[in-house]
Amino acid sequence: MSTTFAIIYKEEEFPIAHRWFNGEEAEIRWLNALGELLPDDTKVIPTNNTAQGIHTIGDLKDKIKKGE
Repeated sequence: MSTTFAIIYKEEEFPIAHRWFNGEEAEIRWLNALGELLPDDTKVIPTNNTAQGIHTIGDLKDKIKKGE
């Protein structure tokens, strides 16, 4: 299962990160390097699947840091 996460800015969606299952575990990568610079409380939305517990930039940073 894979999910793309985006932020909404001026009513427009900007993809920021992608989560996928590599066959053994879930991985997340930034699609836009600016994602790491955004405040942790910035809301993200799943664009093509469920949120799977990820609702903010901080959630993405935590998952990437833990290698999830």
